[in-house]
Amino acid sequence: MNKIYLIIFINSMFFLNASQVKIEANHFYANDISKVAYFEGDAKIKEGANEFNASKIIVYFNNKKKATKYEASGNVKFDITEKGIRYKGQAQKITYAPNSSKYYFFGNVVLKDLTNNRKIEAQTISLDLKTGLADIKGKNRQPVKFIFEIEDRK
Repeated sequence: MNKIYLIIFINSMFFLNASQVKIEANHFYANDISKVAYFEGDAKIKEGANEFNASKIIVYFNNKKKATKYEASGNVKFDITEKGIRYKGQAQKITYAPNSSKYYFFGNVVLKDLTNNRKIEAQTISLDLKTGLADIKGKNRQPVKFIFEIEDRK
């Protein structure tokens, strides 16, 4: 199946920067009435150095045709850099709200902070990049795992 390449110019912020967003997928369809675009099959969304790879990506638009929410689902792999910190990992689903600068990661989340050499494993992670707050939850009886290095005490 041929890949469909769609480049969207968005005046709103995607990954906190207004710029060109490139989305690739095997199938694309949109609903102009509900202002939603669907990308399915080996879907990839890229803006600058930031990238999501997933089975499906949905982009929600407002009346001014600006993206208000991005949703990637199905074995999502990501590589994003925000405020000088590079995050890489995977989840079952990721939602990003550019207007509020919030990321939501769902389902067997592995989030690696490559800049500070930290790793978090959880069921859900919510990151608010405006306030710097994070909310991390485990699943049922499975704890959240937070792995980091400490300085040598010598």
